[in-house]
Amino acid sequence: MHEAGTTVIAGDEGMLAKEAQCDGTRIEERVVKQVRALEAWYAAEFQRRLTELTEFLNNHLQVQIEELQQHYERRNQIMQEKAKANAAVVMAQSPESLLEEIKLTQVVAYKCNSELERMLGDDSVNLGLMLQMRNRELELRAYLRGLKFSLENGQGSSTTKPERKTI
Repeated sequence: MHEAGTTVIAGDEGMLAKEAQCDGTRIEERVVKQVRALEAWYAAEFQRRLTELTEFLNNHLQVQIEELQQHYERRNQIMQEKAKANAAVVMAQSPESLLEEIKLTQVVAYKCNSELERMLGDDSVNLGLMLQMRNRELELRAYLRGLKFSLENGQGSSTTKPERKTI
């Protein structure tokens, strides 16, 4: 029995070897075709997943853009409302109170400017802190310009300024 089983196995191996030798190019071609088919499948699958990921990221980015736009629109609206309210308060103030506010704001702006100059000479000061101080100084100057403008416009009717003629 051992010989028969061995013969059958040996016979099967011999047939495979003969088939590989006779049809060697055919097996190689089949392997190459299968490899190419796998490569094509992987490329298509990769492209499909890449397209899905791109669409997902674009949608996510679009949602974030819309949220940011809404946020800044709300913020802008709130700031405009505050500016209108502040303008109404400033316009309702007397010229004396405007002058007092201008003087106080000039003192604060001067202190801010002095502190900023001190910081510029000190290398150990954090740059972010210097930028915040510079921003504060610019805000104070803008506020002062607004106060002075309000004072000039509020007193424009009571003072004797020459009127500008338009041609």
